[in-house]
Amino acid sequence: MASDRPRFTMSLRRFRQIAIVTVAGVCFLTVAGAIVRLTGSGLGCDDWPNCNNERFIDVSTGHAAVEQLNRLLSGLIAVPTLLMAIGSFRVRPHRRGLRLPSVAVLVTILANGVVGGLAVLGDLHPTLVQSHFVLAMVSIGFGALAIHRSNPEPVLESPAASSRSTRLLAAVGVLMAASLVTGTVVTGTGPHAGDESARRYGFDISTVAMVHSVTVWFTVAAFLGAVVMLRRDGSFDRVADKVSSWMFIAVLQGGIGYVQYFNGVPELLVVAHIVGSVAMWIATLQLVLSVVEPLPGERAVRAADMPREPGIAQTTAATA
Repeated sequence: MASDRPRFTMSLRRFRQIAIVTVAGVCFLTVAGAIVRLTGSGLGCDDWPNCNNERFIDVSTGHAAVEQLNRLLSGLIAVPTLLMAIGSFRVRPHRRGLRLPSVAVLVTILANGVVGGLAVLGDLHPTLVQSHFVLAMVSIGFGALAIHRSNPEPVLESPAASSRSTRLLAAVGVLMAASLVTGTVVTGTGPHAGDESARRYGFDISTVAMVHSVTVWFTVAAFLGAVVMLRRDGSFDRVADKVSSWMFIAVLQGGIGYVQYFNGVPELLVVAHIVGSVAMWIATLQLVLSVVEPLPGERAVRAADMPREPGIAQTTAATA
């Protein structure tokens, strides 16, 4: 007797594990790409998908070896990404909201491979290099959403956040994204182009650094306002650990940013700042999603468990 059950199914827990591996891989690949740029290996392979016009793989020079390793890592990350996209259609029991972000991760990673190739063929034009990083952040964003939605055991610990807290945290997410974009403009203006002959933006480095700093400070201001509102509506305890993580990473990242700027942006500090940028983006996503998008089933539990305020008629009857 034929079974109606699909041949291939995936548990929610296994899907979540694959999603975490995918996001971790994209984060690692982002940092590896920065190392390629900071070592001046961006054109170590001056063709794409071949390394050069003679060889598909070439490790005859140090720069070529660094770029070749980066391309190998890009290929490896495609495996969990594809499994994640396929698994989102095969999760049992079915969980709504997994397919769109999972497919979006696959599409943005494939698109980023094309952008990476165009960046090489375009001699590391700063706009293409900038787009390469931004697309990676988009992939991480969709991946974080899939991880959040695949939490198998949503736990309610406090009342729901107010609409004002939710809006402020949404603003934190938007401002953090803006901070990442302005940071890439600083990168495209600064000295680390990935190759000595690569073009740079013609902006004044002090001006773009100031614009980046201002967007960061606006992000911090929105974050502090959100924390105050979360305390007022009684929902702070549910996200206290995420708030602490965000503050710790923000202080560390800000310190690295100012130290690197006033010391001529040495390569080691630039790598640390990029690692911090990725960490800040993930911390922001985790904090915002935990409040802006309740986990499946959480909203109903909240309504059932929240203590109800006595109505005017009940209060009058009780005091009559």
